[in-house]
Amino acid sequence: MAEIRNRVDKKKFVDFLSNLGIDVHFDTKARGNAGFCTGSRIDVSKNLSENKAKDVLLHEFAHYVHFKLEPNMAKTHGSLEKIFDTDEKLIVDEIENELFQITLIVFNGETTRRIKALKENLNEKIKTEREIIKKYYPSFQVGEKFKDFNRYIRFSSAKYLLKYDKVIVRGGWFTMDTTISVKTIEDDFPKMPEAFVAYIRMKSYERHRNRLNSRNARINKYLKQPTELFARFFQFYCSDVDGAKMLAPVAVQRFEKLFNEGYYPCLKDFMAICVEPLP
Repeated sequence: MAEIRNRVDKKKFVDFLSNLGIDVHFDTKARGNAGFCTGSRIDVSKNLSENKAKDVLLHEFAHYVHFKLEPNMAKTHGSLEKIFDTDEKLIVDEIENELFQITLIVFNGETTRRIKALKENLNEKIKTEREIIKKYYPSFQVGEKFKDFNRYIRFSSAKYLLKYDKVIVRGGWFTMDTTISVKTIEDDFPKMPEAFVAYIRMKSYERHRNRLNSRNARINKYLKQPTELFARFFQFYCSDVDGAKMLAPVAVQRFEKLFNEGYYPCLKDFMAICVEPLP
């Protein structure tokens, strides 16, 4: 297969897709995504630059090719065994590892970088609160029962802050509702010992960190879907085939073998029609 280095002709590409019966739209919000593909339509967000729009078009076209191989891939997210036509587990595992490394490069990691920075900040805050607790309770250990705190908090409305950052405490017959918050805990509970204030804050930071971990796990689960791995691999391959060969030698070798055999629907015609030859 000829090397490809950002030489996809966008106009020819759009005409090629139209001849396949695919409507291409660059004037929508792509359902809130950079791009979106169905069996007969590709939307590319109108908010993208020209180069980014072409990358997204490549990505969505890869989904279309995959759809032709696995018509139910929208529900199942496909399988690398089918995409690379092999059931050899060692090969599939190696391809998956290679493609994920490429995915981390291609994927716009601003969200994951922000999550990482937030987690690092929370870890520092947790460490600070833990040091305050240990100043008064040297034997304190995270994960073990904090008996003195539990005794103190048992009959206090502050116990709700162990689960929530902000709570409305309902008043009785002659008292008004009050709002308590982790942010204002010293004002809400002025007599609470410093170590216990630190413990409640530490628990709040841990909750935030757990939510970030869950979000990061969801992102990684999405990125590791076979259909996404293949689309980003194809996108990267069409921009830097040498880089793809270096990062994913097993995947590229298998991909090019199947390409030359005509395994992937439409790809040979795409390369012939839409990719400008080397000078």
